[in-house]
Amino acid sequence: MCSEHHISGTEGICPICHQQMERIKPTICYCQHCKQNYNEQYVCPLCSSALQQIKGCGAINYICRNDGLISTSKVKFHYLPISGE
Repeated sequence: MCSEHHISGTEGICPICHQQMERIKPTICYCQHCKQNYNEQYVCPLCSSALQQIKGCGAINYICRNDGLISTSKVKFHYLPISGE
């Protein structure tokens, strides 16, 4: 089953079975196939550090402490399994 954290690179795709996941909360996804909840994190493609997501006026932007504004198309999506659920 889904046990370790992985970077899928693609938003909403399960890192284990590669199927589309269901978004159940703003940063929580559920994989129907693996029966696992995942915490979604955003990773900088340049330095691999965590990104901050900023929403405003219908737009979503990602900021890296080291590299500044990161294009939405370049963001890597990192999914950590949530245990005990």
